[in-house]
Amino acid sequence: MSASEIADNKWELEASRPPVKSLGAIAQIAVVGSFALIFGWILTFSLMGIFGSKKESLADRYGEMTADGKAAPAAGE
Repeated sequence: MSASEIADNKWELEASRPPVKSLGAIAQIAVVGSFALIFGWILTFSLMGIFGSKKESLADRYGEMTADGKAAPAAGE
């Protein structure tokens, strides 16, 4: 190998390494990581909503509500 080929290989080796020590690279990693965490959070709660246990909401109990806050009378009364 000639000296120029050896120098060229050193340059290629250095160029193939990502610049993870600069401020811009660290910021880019942080931004991509935060988007991944947000996506995972949304996916987790979506799966919990789809496959989780059904909880009774106020919409389910709408027929039992009264204006004064007391319990609604039974159906036969």
